Amino acid sequence: MSDELAYASISDLGRMLRTRAVSCEELAKTLIARTDQIDPRLNSYITRTPERALDDARAADDELRRGVDRGALHGIPVSIKDHIATAGIATSAGARFRLSNVPTADAAVVRRLRGAGAVVMGKANMNKFAGGESGDNPDFGRIRTPWKTEFSAGGSSGGSGAMVAAGLVPLSIGTDNGGSIRIPAALCGVVGFKPTFGRVSLDGVFPRAYTFDHVGPLTRSVADSALALQAIAGHDPGNDTTVRRAVPDYVTAMRAPLRALRIGVDADYDAVCQPAVLERVQAAVGVLERLGASVRAVRLPPYAEFDAVSYAMGPEFSASLGGLWRDNPTEFGTEDTAWQVAGELVPAVDYIRGMQRRRVLARQYARATRDVDVLVCPSYAFERRPFGSWPDIAGRAATFDDAVRFTIPFDLLGVPALSLPCGFTDDGLPIGLQLVGRAFDETTVLRAAYAYEQATDWHRRRPPLSPV
Repeated sequence: MSDELAYASISDLGRMLRTRAVSCEELAKTLIARTDQIDPRLNSYITRTPERALDDARAADDELRRGVDRGALHGIPVSIKDHIATAGIATSAGARFRLSNVPTADAAVVRRLRGAGAVVMGKANMNKFAGGESGDNPDFGRIRTPWKTEFSAGGSSGGSGAMVAAGLVPLSIGTDNGGSIRIPAALCGVVGFKPTFGRVSLDGVFPRAYTFDHVGPLTRSVADSALALQAIAGHDPGNDTTVRRAVPDYVTAMRAPLRALRIGVDADYDAVCQPAVLERVQAAVGVLERLGASVRAVRLPPYAEFDAVSYAMGPEFSASLGGLWRDNPTEFGTEDTAWQVAGELVPAVDYIRGMQRRRVLARQYARATRDVDVLVCPSYAFERRPFGSWPDIAGRAATFDDAVRFTIPFDLLGVPALSLPCGFTDDGLPIGLQLVGRAFDETTVLRAAYAYEQATDWHRRRPPLSPV
């Protein structure tokens, strides 16, 4: 029963809860025990709240007995990345000295989850201050992928990816401003969805970059991602990071067939991939074609232009963390210190020019993709992420820009992007396929992802990691 519950989908868990095959409390207890056994090898949590979770699970059971059903997430265990505010639970942003920071109010996304009946199990480990994709936190340790624990789960939402892949929770909420949802999703073999900027509120999220931070779900299936997004999306009154747009019925729209779907592929964006990544992504495109989609060549703006704009946006990082950095300089590593100093040195005129150039890139991207519905590319260029070093790629040592070249552009553009498993390396490590849509068209992304997922079985594989 333990594995059945640990790897059940959100919808299957919902049916079990409503038919009394299992109670919310039993489900929570099962995952708490599983976490006790498995997480010491993954290091996916910073703070766990088992007693509070059990209290919330009992309350969810009581509501179901009284006929109160809050929807698809009622009684479903979830975790929250540790720079998203949780009332009464430490929110450290991955920094040990901030464990004394205990918010008095939930972030907007947590309020929505609690309102939907979800049971919060704790706070997920992450790169310190959400910086980088290494999955290596100097304060709380390395976050390991359950597929091969000598390798990284990725970052910065690495704890979320690892625990979902290992069956510790069916849903974790992460954040993304350079690939921090999609990279862990790729390395952990799960689904990670960064919705359109403005679709999910940033209220209560420890900021890193005001105009391209995103909140989104990590799950084990596309359908679960749709259910999660349904719960957390929508306008947040009084908060200017969301827009007044109707939230579609993602679950219904996701099941529409792929007929006439036009897929865009830019061959230049695949040039820096390690061989297994390129091979698996190309094979995935073939699957989508067989399902009825057509493939068209597109030419996106060069990554170097997005990279230059991201550096021009450095003042956003400095504005978010400036006071904390000045008061606690020794808490910042070399990379974050460099970002902080560089951001403070960017003249206002260059920041404005960067914003102008960002709009130009958005227009160029819109023109390049006007004849396609979804863009397809890798989620991550590497077959694996070692700790403490970069892999070799194209005959040289890889760089941070290689790591984020498939993700940062879509944060800057603010468009929806989803990573899902599309295969494995020869030694059993997952590889991610990325699907990118137009702004506020999450439904088409979900439709393409769901059709591909149903035609393959990559998402059904489980890591070779069982309780001891």
